[in-house]
Amino acid sequence: MEFEELKRIAASVGEREGWDFSRVRDAREPAPWDYLDVVRRYLQPADRVLDVGTGGGEKLLSLAACFDSAVGVDASPEMIATACKNEAAAQTDKVSFEVMRGEALQFPDGAFDVVLNRHCTVDVGETFRVLRPGGYFVTQQVGARNTHNICALFGCGVGGEYDAPDLFQELDALTEAFRRLGCRVVCAAEYDVRYWFLDVESLLFWFQAIPMPEDFDIEAHWRQVDHVIVEFGTPRGIETNEHRELLIVQR
Repeated sequence: MEFEELKRIAASVGEREGWDFSRVRDAREPAPWDYLDVVRRYLQPADRVLDVGTGGGEKLLSLAACFDSAVGVDASPEMIATACKNEAAAQTDKVSFEVMRGEALQFPDGAFDVVLNRHCTVDVGETFRVLRPGGYFVTQQVGARNTHNICALFGCGVGGEYDAPDLFQELDALTEAFRRLGCRVVCAAEYDVRYWFLDVESLLFWFQAIPMPEDFDIEAHWRQVDHVIVEFGTPRGIETNEHRELLIVQR
């Protein structure tokens, strides 16, 4: 596609609010799990829940019927501001949100029955500390091979960064770290399936929302975007892959 057309589309798709990707039209091959379905299995009506890296609180708020109370934390004040707006719209008093880093949780030891983390850095020590004995930690992480064809073209990692990946955040390393603390590993799994952006608008929203790469700018990167559209376009959509890792441990 020509630069002017890509620039027009990029301007039209708007900015991400919170961590809401509902504007992305996509499809994927069947995956062995859905994050929210997995989490619901570990929630009880009396549970107190912590969601680390909650973003705009979208996932946590969707689970509100499954627990007694929850706190969502995120290091970004802008994300928490969005989460508070989403909470008001959801009209629930079960969930609160605070600006807080996952490596410095301001909660007492054993304060939570379940700790959740979706696509955010895991601090093993802090997660273990705030989880009550017998409680569960559930995390889904973006795997190192995610969107590998696009990442290779831009020379960046799965989060858009150019730095080397943090090996301590990979599934095997996290699993071993929790085992060393005496936790029972309930599940350690991954999937890598084909994934399609169904239109150029969805692809450009994703590029800008991640951002992918971290310095993404349509004027600087339009040729690479055009390459993605041409090279990876199929009758089903613009093809890449989705790599996810799942870890569930019990303290």
